[in-house]
Amino acid sequence: MISGTLPGMEALEAFLQPGRRALAADGTLLPRGEQHAGLLGGALLVVDLEMSGPHPREHEVIDIGGVLADVGAGFPEQGSWGARVRPLHIGTAQTGALKVAGYSARKWRDAAPLEEAFARVVELGQGAALAGWGITSDMAFLAETARRTETPWPFADVALDVQLIARKLLGRNEVDRFNLGHVADRLGIGRLGEHTALADAYATYDVLVKLAERAGLGGNGGGP
Repeated sequence: MISGTLPGMEALEAFLQPGRRALAADGTLLPRGEQHAGLLGGALLVVDLEMSGPHPREHEVIDIGGVLADVGAGFPEQGSWGARVRPLHIGTAQTGALKVAGYSARKWRDAAPLEEAFARVVELGQGAALAGWGITSDMAFLAETARRTETPWPFADVALDVQLIARKLLGRNEVDRFNLGHVADRLGIGRLGEHTALADAYATYDVLVKLAERAGLGGNGGGP
């Protein structure tokens, strides 16, 4: 929770504003011209998904991870969780998407059902504002997951795109392209071994912490 020792919400809101996106009641991103003044709240759930393809109604979430953090100086970490998700229609998957996720039947043998995985993510971050890197696709799949599992939207009605915050703060003399791996490398953030949704959620979280430090909003936050 935010305490008197943390910077005021005005400074935090100004730092986060470039990445702020408003959501409809079902979790879908609203168009840029239809933003609302939803409350950010006291917590962020930094999420990443791997999917079997780009279309939420046709393809499936096959890996999910999230890092919960307080909205405050350094965005102190409060917990994390991630797991592979069992696909029900692997025949509709795109080969390239499966390759990116590192999918194999052996690796996914003990994957969690979608309902169980989504329930765990909700348990971790219910009511939190979601954050991610280039969040359009992830938000579409999360909204579709809530629909498929018949779950009322369990998170805040605003989300944050950390990539947009990075674009605001980092110059082209520092960063050649704004993909997560490149930005993390340029900021001196190590990758967390095997490519997973949770590893990318942590990389996104660590980039957010580094950017906050640059904006004078640093603290004791940071990934493991």
